[in-house]
Amino acid sequence: MPQILFKVQQVNRLENHHIPDTYEATVEVEIINRESGELMKQGTLPVQFNEHGSFPSISHIQQFVSDKKMQTKLLFDIRRYVRKLRPYLQPDEQ
Repeated sequence: MPQILFKVQQVNRLENHHIPDTYEATVEVEIINRESGELMKQGTLPVQFNEHGSFPSISHIQQFVSDKKMQTKLLFDIRRYVRKLRPYLQPDEQ
């Protein structure tokens, strides 16, 4: 299974969201082959988060990788990553 690396690029407050204090983080994702260290895929994915949890965009994940097993791993890993960082993520100044 490849290694997945994450890095938050930007955080924005969603103004007209039905749940107050909902934010969207743009997360850079790198998928790397463990054996060779070769970069297999790189891109950004949006993840919405609030006090109730973190919610990656499933449609973006499906477009990013086609393998179902990899989609599931990416979904759970990116949720865990944003959930742990949530207390430290602040919206960028506009």
